[in-house]
Amino acid sequence: MHLRELTNLPTPDFAFDPNVPGACVTGVRPYREGTFRLNSERVSGRFIVHNYGHGGAGISLSWGCAAKVKDMVSQFLAVSPQTEVAVLGAGVMGLTAATMLLDLGLKVKIFADRKPVDTTSFKAGGQWAVSVVETAMNEQDLKAIIKTSYTTFKDSIGKGFGVSERPNYCLKPADGLDMVLNLLPCLMPARQRLDRLPFQNHTQPGFLYQTLLIEPPIFLPRLECDLKARGVTFVDKRFATKADIFATVPQKIIVNCTGMGAKKLWNDTKLVGVRGYLAMLPAQPNLQYLYSRNGYMFPRSDHVVIGGTTDWDKEDEDLNPAECKKLVNVIAAAFGQAAPVPMPMNHIDDPRNRRLVDPRLSVSD
Repeated sequence: MHLRELTNLPTPDFAFDPNVPGACVTGVRPYREGTFRLNSERVSGRFIVHNYGHGGAGISLSWGCAAKVKDMVSQFLAVSPQTEVAVLGAGVMGLTAATMLLDLGLKVKIFADRKPVDTTSFKAGGQWAVSVVETAMNEQDLKAIIKTSYTTFKDSIGKGFGVSERPNYCLKPADGLDMVLNLLPCLMPARQRLDRLPFQNHTQPGFLYQTLLIEPPIFLPRLECDLKARGVTFVDKRFATKADIFATVPQKIIVNCTGMGAKKLWNDTKLVGVRGYLAMLPAQPNLQYLYSRNGYMFPRSDHVVIGGTTDWDKEDEDLNPAECKKLVNVIAAAFGQAAPVPMPMNHIDDPRNRRLVDPRLSVSD
């Protein structure tokens, strides 16, 4: 579909001081080469379900992967009398898996060295898209994961989970959304072609997607609160080795949602840290759209979040205020609110990302 010019939408206020506490945030995406790990094994008398390596799509794929975890554990329970399960990790994968495992009547305990508010999941921008992740897996399984995740989030709109529908205006096609449109054409509204993006200082053609915004500062605390209300206990624990897990965790069923921690604990050499920076501008309630052009801008109820860097093979969370300032200036320049500047280092359009989506997939205008 090809749309004519739209009336300009509000221009953001890009005033930003990267040295203000909390204005610059760093997180490390647990990217796994080939595909994320979602399978089971039996080790030392334990039934282990692995659920990690989702890169930048952890929140987006969370409910679908949690449903697969539930299915694997349910099949195991058919031949085992176990009544308890241990979940390792309190990020979005651990919290959603724990939520679904409660539906099996199991007693759930979560072991984690970080509280949900300290995890990478909590630092995510929040757009629903299958981004910075490889998905070389069975197509039917992938479709089921994507569909379950999207529909679960959509069904939670207006129920206190921080989920809302948002238009995303992009200068270029968004691979993480186009893949979904190709695999499941009826799941989301079709992509639309625009003569120009509807903003001040924009003259080039672009694209409009209709997707979801999931606000981690609302979503994760809601999951944590609901889990505690249903009797789930959280144990503050850092594991040094796999043997340490087996010596400490008494449950015979273990769901491993340790993200980057799995690199050491399970000796997974396919895991790669992909560090990203976020600039957190003050909230601007008049902005009700998402924007992607040489980075991204996601206006949320707590902040206007600007991000888009992928610093490959980095696992530390050192802050870099200068890079956060560049992120803001790149988007501000597109709106005519700042002088043009070079893109920040290792931008989201890093050539390594070209293999994250099947090159055979395309969406017609």
